[in-house]
Amino acid sequence: MGSATPDVETYHAALQGRHILLKLPNRVSAGPDRVSRLANVQVCDMRQELKEGNRSIFSRALAQALKECVASEHQAILFLNRRGASSIVQCRDCGHVLECRSCSVSLTYHSINRNDNKSELLCHLCNRRSRMPIICPVCRGNHIRQLGAGTQRVVEEVKKLLPGVTVDRLDADTTRAAHDTEDIMARLTSGDTEVLVGTQMVAKGLDIPNVTLVGVVLADIGMYLPDFRAGERAFGLLCQVAGRAGRGEALGQVIVQTYNPEHYAIQAAAAQDYQSLYEYEIDSRRDLGNPPFNDQVHLVFQAHNDTQALRQATEIGMTLTQRIKNQGLTDVDVVGPAPGIPFRIRGRYRWHLTLRGRGLLRFIEGMEFPTGCTVDVDPVHVL
Repeated sequence: MGSATPDVETYHAALQGRHILLKLPNRVSAGPDRVSRLANVQVCDMRQELKEGNRSIFSRALAQALKECVASEHQAILFLNRRGASSIVQCRDCGHVLECRSCSVSLTYHSINRNDNKSELLCHLCNRRSRMPIICPVCRGNHIRQLGAGTQRVVEEVKKLLPGVTVDRLDADTTRAAHDTEDIMARLTSGDTEVLVGTQMVAKGLDIPNVTLVGVVLADIGMYLPDFRAGERAFGLLCQVAGRAGRGEALGQVIVQTYNPEHYAIQAAAAQDYQSLYEYEIDSRRDLGNPPFNDQVHLVFQAHNDTQALRQATEIGMTLTQRIKNQGLTDVDVVGPAPGIPFRIRGRYRWHLTLRGRGLLRFIEGMEFPTGCTVDVDPVHVL
């Protein structure tokens, strides 16, 4: 296994001697016998930008850095882990947010052709598409606005900031076929693309020596999910995307925009310090009994009826609790049931349970679970 940002469980196993740990503390450049420096990272507090009257999605530091980067004939990558033009469409009169009929998530606004003023609303879970409404379906008001930003909006803002600049986008909307990705990468490698905007697809594997600037438009996305790995994932993405800058002769610059610069994952990523991230995470997981100190089994119950899904989750939870008592176990816990996140996907309601402890495979051996229940041992996600 090889990673600049290994997951906490793997690194802990290496420290315990279950893996052979090899460290590469320096970035090796393409040239012989040379070690290149990591990029300089600057954290911008977007709360302060707002207080000082800057309502752009770009901080003043990032806007200036983009201008200087293009003027010096270098390339830039802008990272935002959210596609589309706006993540929320809301009525300003009554506050209603337009949601998917099949999933409990807000619809994302996508502009198809700005010249023809064409647009659509898209669910990123079930791919349901609908037209942008003129009036609110709840209060019949006509003050419907788009809030938030996605990669599409970032491209538009870059073109406003730097007229005439060549901007490309790399996300799931622009790479429907394999050759789409190849074409985008070819334009970036040749230097035809001056600014590349993308989701996590731009975070790993890109080695373009002329890229000297990386801008993280909003580092807070995904950081506050109720998943004990949320901070670790945010750190990994930030470190990986920061590694795209300064891989050539010129020193790289990374600007991270956030509304919470004090967050431990932001601080560790800005210092590109995996060790501090690991120490924080391992202490937290030891206190809460999360992996690697315990195993986990994640049970998700899905049904077209909310009551049925909850009943199944409750019954299995009671069965597991009774099983723990019968076996006299003190190191196995049942957490939940709780609503899944999202609560509904493709018309099916979701409730989940988490089983935490040691020897869980042996503990659940022989149990029968209802139809529609997913049993995930050592889950990657617990939503």
